[in-house]
Amino acid sequence: MADKNIYLITKYAGIPKDPSQTHKAGYMLDPNNIHYDEQVYIARGLKDKDLKNQVILNLTEQKIVKNTFNPGKTFEDVFTHYYEAYSEYINDCVNQLNGDTLS
Repeated sequence: MADKNIYLITKYAGIPKDPSQTHKAGYMLDPNNIHYDEQVYIARGLKDKDLKNQVILNLTEQKIVKNTFNPGKTFEDVFTHYYEAYSEYINDCVNQLNGDTLS
């Protein structure tokens, strides 16, 4: 049976704050020298490749599937972070997938 749940999936990429300094030994080992880019998408069902991402929220069941970026947070905490930043995108995607709006 196909997975009909809707998921919020996030991938993070560590990017140097000052790329001209990456030639220095240990520069990228200092967390103060890294900026994280956040790539968020919404999908119906999970694919094997999705499991490689750092954060996966099951929006249908309101559960955390995976959270390696900020472990220890509740579903509500994590979802609130994304919803504050991407509410229009999340609503548009959910509307396209099943006609519902999250709020």
